[in-house]
Order: sequence, then structure tokens, then C-alpha cells
Amino acid sequence: MTGINVAIPKSIDETLELLEKWGPDAAIIAGGTDLVVELKDKLKSWKALIDIGCVPEVRGIREADSNHVWIGAMSTHAEIASSTLVRDTAPVLANACAQVGSPQIRNRGTIGGNISTASPAGDTIPALFVLEASVEIIGPKGTRIVPIESFFQGPKKSVLAPCEMVLGVRIPKLDKEYISFFRKLGQRKSLAISIVSVAFVAKCQGPGLFTDVRVAFGAVAPTVIRARTVENAICGKQLDPKTAEYVSKLAFRDCVPITDVRGSKGYREQMACNLLYEGLLSLLSCSEAC
Repeated sequence: MTGINVAIPKSIDETLELLEKWGPDAAIIAGGTDLVVELKDKLKSWKALIDIGCVPEVRGIREADSNHVWIGAMSTHAEIASSTLVRDTAPVLANACAQVGSPQIRNRGTIGGNISTASPAGDTIPALFVLEASVEIIGPKGTRIVPIESFFQGPKKSVLAPCEMVLGVRIPKLDKEYISFFRKLGQRKSLAISIVSVAFVAKCQGPGLFTDVRVAFGAVAPTVIRARTVENAICGKQLDPKTAEYVSKLAFRDCVPITDVRGSKGYREQMACNLLYEGLLSLLSCSEAC
């Protein structure tokens, strides 16, 4: 990690100038929870690091308008998990952020970093998928908005150009009628990368009856995926524990996992079904109050 230039810009304009100056030889650093590990293990090498910790335009959690919440790229997982605005309007994201790594990681790691890293195991990403969030990107040609499902192109690959950066995410608010959950499986209860994760959002129309169903799985494909087969099987159907078990077993149809050191293909498929089933059972009891 020696011989690396470090710049600390004070504005977006200054950041973009530095990105254009260094091009692909530069990397944006926010919390550094992934990037520093890659440098230490010599998995990546850059000539310059651009620390955006002092850039005000990428900070804050606020209402963008009456229907949307905006979360700056430098917002930490701890800040998001504890935000009353996020807990009230996008609770599945607050729940996901609360389960990221250790307290130290949650206090340093940022949502912009989690998105930009483009790992299919990123904990916040399934939640952003079911919230149908959009990513705000800025570069030399200006600002563009990309739907979260279109942002990722493969493991560690995204639509970000070398001189672009994530400004933040824009999230539609969920009404009070919506119900949600986020669950993950790691090799330990905490401090572990997800082997499988699942996020769920739906509008509760009555006990066991859901519409506008959205289900996303992490770590079971080259990118986080929406489970359309499961969504269609749940939407508008009356669920009870038996039918919940049946639709949960459909999860494997949307999953295309690999075998790696954290889990085999078959194990991930089975655990995707199990996590979904556990979550649905928890919602069935909650939906009785709808």
C-alpha cells in the first residue's frame, strides 16, 4: 500500500476533476471496508485514492419529495439503520443495514460503497431491489439516474464509467399497508459475508393476502436477482403455512448459484427456499393485524 497518492476533495466538482486526471488509475474511497482489504491483499492496485469523506453533496438522509427518500452515498449502514425516516418509509433497508458486518463495519461502511463494489452478496442490495430504488450517478457529462436492477452487470461489474461516481440512492416511500423482511445466512450469526440473503416487500390486503409482491435474493446469481416466479405465485393468492411452504420451494427456479468456499450450489438453493419460508411464516402472523 505504499506509493499511492491520496486526495481529499471538498466538492463534487473537485472530485470529478481528480477522476478525470487519474482515470482508471484512481479509486473512490468512502468507508474503505472493502477497498482497503483489496489493497492489503494485493487484489487491486491504484495510483491514486480519492477520499470523498469531506464532500457534502454525498452526505445526508432526507426526503427528496413527498414520495421519495434520498440517501447520500456516504451514509453509513449505522446511520441508515437508525434513521427514523428510513425505518418509517423503507424498513427493509434499515433491517438489512442493521445486519451488515460488525458494529465497526456498520459505522464505517457506506451504502455507496456497498453499491459500487457490486458484489452479489452485498447486504443492502436485495433491499434496494425490492424497494425499486434508483442510483444517482454523476460524471463529466452530468447526472444520470439508473434503476437499481440495471446498475449491476455481473460480479464486481456495474454501469459506472471510470470517471463516474455514485451520488446517492433515491427510494420510493412505502405506505403503511406494506409489510417486509430481510433475512441472511452466513457462516456465523454475525460478522460474515452472506451465503444467501432474501428481501421481501408486499402490500398487505388482509391475513395471508398480499399484492405488489417483490422478492429479491442475494449471493445466488452473478448479481442480486428479483424472484419473479415466487412473486407471481404469492401475489393475490391466499397464503397459509402449507401454501407458504409450496411457494418457497419455487425460489430455486430463479436462483443460479455457484459452489464456492462458503457454500455449494445445492446448499444455496435449499437455503434460499428455507429463508423465504421462515420470512413468510413470520409475515403470516403479522398480516393478521392488517
